[in-house]
Amino acid sequence: MIEVEVGDLKRIEKELADLLRQRLKADVKINGSKLTLDDSNGRLNHKDAKHQVEHALHHLGLGDEYRVHSQHELILIVKKAKKTKYVEKKGTTPSPNQTMPYFFPG
Repeated sequence: MIEVEVGDLKRIEKELADLLRQRLKADVKINGSKLTLDDSNGRLNHKDAKHQVEHALHHLGLGDEYRVHSQHELILIVKKAKKTKYVEKKGTTPSPNQTMPYFFPG
């Protein structure tokens, strides 16, 4: 038995469950914000289930916004963090008065 934590994707929970039911040929139950994948035949693999969750998110158009993390018997769907661009601050060239010594030799 594998649980899929959908998090804030409650609005597409039923569509996700239907896609997983078709792809994995397993019984999918909705319990709050979790989907429970139950395979009585024993053919359900954790790695395959994670891959099919990723495929279903991509099929629903959410593959760019969400990531799929997996732990032992739990698959988490997590929103991707936004990347911030690092802008290097450009300085100004120092004036000749700042770079030349006060007293010139000679």
